[in-house]
This record gives sequence, C-alpha cells and structure tokens, in this order.
Amino acid sequence: MERLERLYKIHQLLAERRTPISFSSLRSSLGISVATLKRDLEYMRSRFNAPIEYDREANGYRFGEARPGPRYEL
Repeated sequence: MERLERLYKIHQLLAERRTPISFSSLRSSLGISVATLKRDLEYMRSRFNAPIEYDREANGYRFGEARPGPRYEL
C-alpha cells in the first residue's frame, strides 16, 4: 500500500468512528509496522495540520478540535 493510500485509510478509520481507535487496531487494519504508522500520523499532523489526538483515557486516537493554521482537508 502506498503512502497516500495509507493516509486516506487512516483518515477514513478516524472519521468513521465515534470512539477513539487504538494504535494496534489502526496498525492491524492497515497491515503496517509500528514505525510506519507513527511516521504517517506525524506526517498528517505536521504536513496536513490534521487534528489527530491521542486520548489517554480511551487509549486511542481520534480527530480533535481544529488546530490553528490552515484548515485540514484530505
């Protein structure tokens, strides 16, 4: 799976859920390594200004409030 395809899939997995999704569930859904998922999440945050947040209580990732700067769209 190419990077752009993975980024769209990450977006879809986060957007379609009402509850946070765990790191391991994201990783297994995408079939990628831990390092690759970490890189992709950071890439989405830094390059696309994606409001991806880690919810410690729910032990998962979700979209949060919009961040300052350019509007996130994928």
